[in-house]
Amino acid sequence: MKRFLLILIVTSFFVNESAAQINGSFVFEGINRTWKVWLPAGYTGQEPLPLILALHGLTQNGQSIMEFSGFNQVADTAGFIVAYPDGVNNSWNVGFAGGSTANDVGFLLALADTLNLRYNVDMHRVYATGFSNGGFMSYRLACESSDRIAAIAPVAGTMTDGSYNACLPQRAVPVLHIHGTSDFVVNYNGGFGNKSVEQVLDYWIDFNACPALPVTEMLPDTYPDGSTVQKQTWSPCDDTTRVVLLKVINGGHTWPGSVGVTGIGITNRDINASSEIWNFVKQFKLSEASGIHEHKENPLRLYPNPVTGGTLFFASEGSFSRKGGLIEIFSVTGQKLIFQTIGPEETGSSIEVGTLAGGLYLVVFTDAQGKRHSGRIVIKSK
Repeated sequence: MKRFLLILIVTSFFVNESAAQINGSFVFEGINRTWKVWLPAGYTGQEPLPLILALHGLTQNGQSIMEFSGFNQVADTAGFIVAYPDGVNNSWNVGFAGGSTANDVGFLLALADTLNLRYNVDMHRVYATGFSNGGFMSYRLACESSDRIAAIAPVAGTMTDGSYNACLPQRAVPVLHIHGTSDFVVNYNGGFGNKSVEQVLDYWIDFNACPALPVTEMLPDTYPDGSTVQKQTWSPCDDTTRVVLLKVINGGHTWPGSVGVTGIGITNRDINASSEIWNFVKQFKLSEASGIHEHKENPLRLYPNPVTGGTLFFASEGSFSRKGGLIEIFSVTGQKLIFQTIGPEETGSSIEVGTLAGGLYLVVFTDAQGKRHSGRIVIKSK
């Protein structure tokens, strides 16, 4: 599917001891997509940080899950970035009849790339979690983008029949699943087009080549909320992955340890889902990061920048090979939009960008010796 990403990013900062909440948006496939991101206390942008995509439930939005999950506080302590994107009409496209039809997989990958270019994300350590509908979306990302998502941790969400039947990951994916046995919205035992928790985990246990039987333990019952937590761990699995279930006995359709009310039924207080999620996903990273990346050791000078159509000039900080090379321009989804062979100029050349829509792009020059030089360019809307 042809993807054009027009970046129209509007930011506002709410600073608290160097932590920052940023509100942003860009147009993806003709739809204005909005999101919030939390940069943790002490963020400098000098070192790449892990990224968690926290996906809200049906009828909710990014602000909702930011408030009830308490992820910002965990991020400040642990040092990771959290993104809270908004689904179209407060929902994610996970295969429900009559639900969203937006290309949410493409949008979320584009968001990760955009945040990488702006805030220096460790693209080996991009994780997905979500509540309810957002949990379903986390599984869809694992099925369709396992080369981009290092681990997932759905809460109170399983897989639709369609997503389950079409699931074809490229690699073993670590999975932490949190679910209440008295969840009557997304039933623990499945139904209404949803797979049960057992069916979903059986799929990942088999796909990840985990042991058939888990190690089971009861976690301490520290809070009198009428629920307890049983932990089941399937390990070791392929590629040092694992599958873990936090089975909240008598738990409802809620986010354990949440701030305020998140759903229906008992909210377990023996665990904090956000802390459990971070402690799980932080163990895993991709062996190779995908997406688009700057080669910061070989910066490319681009001018004018921003540019309004027309000609873009470029040169290396040092010099190009006298034998020329190849210039390429990528969208933040990683789609190659323009490429052109460059002659034997030593210090620079130019390329026409009049066909590109307004937005943020990555420009990469590969010289005849195979050395890559890159930089970002902003193209203004005409």
